[in-house]
Amino acid sequence: MEKQGFIYCLQPEQFDIFDDRICKPVCIKQLDKDKEVGSMVFLEMDEISFPNNKMSYFPPNNVGLLLSISKRQLKESKEIYNKFLNPNNADHTFTRLTARDILKQKSIVVANYIESIQICIVFGYTALEAFANLSIPDEYEYKMTIKNKGIIELYDKNAIERWVNLGDKFSKILTDIYDTKKIESAKFWSYFIKLEKYRHDIIHQKTIGSTAFYKTYFNKDIFEICACPELVLQFFYMAQAEKQKTNPLWPWLINKDMEFPLTTDYVPENFEVVGNIFDGVKGRRNK
Repeated sequence: MEKQGFIYCLQPEQFDIFDDRICKPVCIKQLDKDKEVGSMVFLEMDEISFPNNKMSYFPPNNVGLLLSISKRQLKESKEIYNKFLNPNNADHTFTRLTARDILKQKSIVVANYIESIQICIVFGYTALEAFANLSIPDEYEYKMTIKNKGIIELYDKNAIERWVNLGDKFSKILTDIYDTKKIESAKFWSYFIKLEKYRHDIIHQKTIGSTAFYKTYFNKDIFEICACPELVLQFFYMAQAEKQKTNPLWPWLINKDMEFPLTTDYVPENFEVVGNIFDGVKGRRNK
């Protein structure tokens, strides 16, 4: 598949992480008898066509973008809780104002808090879904035994994405793909189980008007639950880092150690210089 990109710099150490939501570049090195004779840091580009011109940009990492939203809302929900809701910091008794005014103020604060928590949960879980599905190679197959029936079902990538739940993707498929230890033994796993339940409670609400599940957002472990998506990603990232492996799938948000996807499969015939930042792309000069 043809891609358009930008040679950002020559060596990885010259790269600056200007936004941790942007896709990681790929460092392409040319070797001659195991000796480096050329290097470039290649950052993929995309463009949007408007009626009168085109805008080029470095696309964001989808997992990183979703995780960024979740982390921002987690930070905001913590601030709301600590300032307005934490009983150790806030007085919730009816004293200085009328009961009606206090209830109005508290209701607004609670709604703001719940909104931030729910955004955090939904986008954190979606980041994990995106990561899991993107991690599955196109040719990967998963065999699942149907209990009590002795039937083995074979799932290809599309079937896995559609029919296998996220917990099983992590515990049975990604641990195989990334060759990790059992993820169920990790301390954050119980938080992930709760995150999944809370997300389903939001998306698949069965009783319209029931707000009882909101109260779980005031449990002591809510912030650990909301923070677990990053821990899940780090679990798989660290397994790969120990093997000196990385790839463009990993967002900067879980790793800022300047670890680049690296390839030495440089084939000049696969690259074509089509322009530069001053003159634009061939056949379309910047105005």
